[in-house]
Amino acid sequence: MEFFFRQYGQGQPIIILHGWLGLSDHWMSVAKFLSEQGFNVIVPDLPNHGRSFHTEDFSFDEMAEIMYSFSLTQGFEDPILLAHSMGGKIAMKMVDKNPDYYKSLILIDIHFRLYERNPERDLFTSLLSQTNPSDFKDIRNFRNHFLDNGIEKDMVAVILKNVEYNKKTLQWKSNMPMLAREAEKVMQEVEISETNIPTLILRGENSNYIRDEDIITLKEKFKNSKIITVPKSGHLIHVDNPAFLLKEILYFTQE
Repeated sequence: MEFFFRQYGQGQPIIILHGWLGLSDHWMSVAKFLSEQGFNVIVPDLPNHGRSFHTEDFSFDEMAEIMYSFSLTQGFEDPILLAHSMGGKIAMKMVDKNPDYYKSLILIDIHFRLYERNPERDLFTSLLSQTNPSDFKDIRNFRNHFLDNGIEKDMVAVILKNVEYNKKTLQWKSNMPMLAREAEKVMQEVEISETNIPTLILRGENSNYIRDEDIITLKEKFKNSKIITVPKSGHLIHVDNPAFLLKEILYFTQE
């Protein structure tokens, strides 16, 4: 099975796990900056995303096992996990399964809780499951299909990253039919035990992924944690306020 990842620098390993429909591309600037600070930064396309292999369905248990096996195979020692959104839930499960293997954990705008369905999310996943890129004559028409159906520009940009296209054909790069079909599983609660692993949790000021009331339950599970609100940021903290994000990562890793 082909597993695609990017690697930058040498030193303490940091494994970056992207979110649902994300790609390693989205984290290249963060990875390159951290590599210049003395880290060995590994950024995979998670299974079913980008250039990595596809699976028939989705589960956090399976994703955690795959990523742990990858880390062992590559010989990473005491890696730091830096993970956003869906990747954060995978990282929580990785630590839960093998608590002594990882040095520390950085979670970006994600909780282990169940995320409720909403009409916007349902519309988005329904469109994804019903859309075949090969039905469109060019990328412009494909893009307009989502915009005309009320999908926000930022999410359309994410979709386009998951499409392979040239002058003649368009096709999904990621395993989009499965990812859309199993989207509800991505929103499910992740069952984890209490842990003392050093943990930095960053939440977007304008995001509802970690609400004020969620801080209590996060601290109950992650006993040795620090939670910071990132100003001028929504869910995509690495896009909205990368300077603040990188500053806090460096402070945390140097403590």
